Amino acid sequence: MPNAVFVTVLALTLSRAVPSPVPSPPPRIHARRTLPAASDLYSLRARRRIASYLRLRLLEMRKAGLDRAVEVIERRLPADTLLAPR
Repeated sequence: MPNAVFVTVLALTLSRAVPSPVPSPPPRIHARRTLPAASDLYSLRARRRIASYLRLRLLEMRKAGLDRAVEVIERRLPADTLLAPR
């Protein structure tokens, strides 16, 4: 039994950690996302961007034949008409 302990200690002592031949990449630094300011959410640029996005979506719906959905979005028809059969 003392030989086993001696051999284990000797093996652990002689086996040192060998550095890797390929250097490891540096850790990535992730940028923290910050919330936009309230003034940015309601800025003229943001409102124009949303308005143009909605215009494009309405145009796509018209091309897809979803005229009733467009009329509901534009508030020409009540929302219940989408669920009612034609």
